[in-house]
Amino acid sequence: MSSWERLNPQLLRHFLAVSRCGSLIAAAQELHCVPSNVSARLRQLEAQLGVALFQRQAQRLRLTPAGTRLLPHAEQLEQLCRAAWSSVQEDLWAGELRLGSMESTAAVRLPEVLAALHREAPRLDLSLVTGTSGHLLGEVLAGRLDAALIGGSHEDPRLHGEAIWLEELVLVLPEGLAPESLTQAPVTLLGFPSGCHYRERLERWSERHRLQVGARQSYGSIDAILGAAAGMGVGLLPRSLLELHPRGRLVRWRSIEADLAAAPTLLVRRRDAPVHAALERLLELLRAEPVPATA
Repeated sequence: MSSWERLNPQLLRHFLAVSRCGSLIAAAQELHCVPSNVSARLRQLEAQLGVALFQRQAQRLRLTPAGTRLLPHAEQLEQLCRAAWSSVQEDLWAGELRLGSMESTAAVRLPEVLAALHREAPRLDLSLVTGTSGHLLGEVLAGRLDAALIGGSHEDPRLHGEAIWLEELVLVLPEGLAPESLTQAPVTLLGFPSGCHYRERLERWSERHRLQVGARQSYGSIDAILGAAAGMGVGLLPRSLLELHPRGRLVRWRSIEADLAAAPTLLVRRRDAPVHAALERLLELLRAEPVPATA
C-alpha cells in the first residue's frame, strides 16, 4: 500500500475543525467530542503525513506552511463528500432558488412556469423579487439573487445573459386622448422608477417625437401605472401584459416604431456561479413557454 493510501480522510475532518476554530477546545465543541480526542487525531494525521500541521501562537493554533498547503485539499475533499452524499440522499431540485424579475414579466409570464416548476420540485424554496432591470442586475452581481429576468441588454462581462422572450412595447394612453394631440400640449410620462428599461425607451420615444414633457411620474406596480394612464398620462408597456391584465381595458394603446417596440427579456446570472439544478430546470421551462404573436 502506498503512503498516501494509508491517509485516513476522517482525520482531515478534525484538521479542518481546528483550522477553522483556532483551538482544540472550540474544535471539540464543533465535533461534539472531547479536546483530547481532537488532539489525538491531529497527532495521528501528522504522523501519517510526517509533518507538523500546527504551531501554537498566543493561545491559538496557527497553520504551518505544510498545514496551509493541505487546507485547500481538505476543503475540496469535504465538498466532494457532501456532493456524493447529496447525489443519493437528496432531491437535486431541493434547496433555495432566488429569482428576480421585472414586475410586468412576473405578472404575465411567470405564474404558469413557476407552478410547473413547483409540481416538479415541491421541496424547492423559491423566492421571487421584483424590481427594475438596473436594480436586479445589481442584486445578481452582489450574489443576493441567483438569476433575474431583465429588459434589454447588459454589458457587464461578469454576467451571462440568455434571451428568453421578445416583447412588443406599445404606447399606453387615456381612452379619450388622440395620439395626434400628444405634440400639442405638455404630457405626463408614466413608468416604473429609474433603472427600468421600458422607462428608458419611453424617454427615447418622447425625445424622438419632440414631446413637451410636463411631468414624470414613477409607480411601483402595474395597477398604479394603468390607473394613471387611464386618466393622466402616457407610458410604454408590453402588449402581452395589456391583453391579459384586467385593467388593460381601461386604456387604449397604439403601436410604435419597431426599433423601440422590440424589447428582449433576458435571464442573467453570474458566469462564475456554480451549476444550480433547479435554475437549469427553470430555464428549460422558460424556453418552452410559448410567445404570443405580435402584430
